[in-house]
Amino acid sequence: MKLPIQAVQSTYYGRPSYRTPPPDLPSLLLNERIVYLGLPLVPAVTELIVAELLYLQYQDPDKPIKIYINSTGTSRYDGEPVGFETEAFAICDTMNYIKPPIHTICIGSAMGMAAMLLSGGTKGCRASLPNASIVLHQPKSYARGQATDIQIRAKEVLANKATMIEILSRNTGQPPEKISKDMERMLYMTPQQAKEYGLIDRVLESNEVPAAVAAGIS
Repeated sequence: MKLPIQAVQSTYYGRPSYRTPPPDLPSLLLNERIVYLGLPLVPAVTELIVAELLYLQYQDPDKPIKIYINSTGTSRYDGEPVGFETEAFAICDTMNYIKPPIHTICIGSAMGMAAMLLSGGTKGCRASLPNASIVLHQPKSYARGQATDIQIRAKEVLANKATMIEILSRNTGQPPEKISKDMERMLYMTPQQAKEYGLIDRVLESNEVPAAVAAGIS
């Protein structure tokens, strides 16, 4: 399983007797308190994201953390489930558990559970680039096997859907009934529509990103 960020390393530097490897890309981003979610929410991805959030909390419990999101959530682009909703809940709970303010920025797409994570940033600190796509859809099941196993999985999916709706309602201010109806089919939103829905607080222009991030997306 690939990790959300592929390590990028250049050649070793320094005198031959004192050569040390340069920092890899994930380390450089983490040093700037940037967490990048760029793959579907499978266990390996969740483990890394949660570990990074906990590390940054330990490093400085007051300094903001920036989470950049470009993820299809627990499904692939074709809708095939690849992960469990509990992966997203683990990240969501960690975001709420740690003390630092969380800035979420959608830079490509945030679909399903990834859209829920986008909405889970600190209020006033949730943003998207202008050409990103935010999609709401209900959890999907890939249950196979005996009828009893499928029935058990179906109950779990419905319970996860209820939890997702509760979180989205809390983050957006939308009534649970409206969210449930909107998620019956995939609901595609532009960043401006996502702002009106309450998923984000601001639509960033591309040339605003460096200044906005430096200022904490005020």
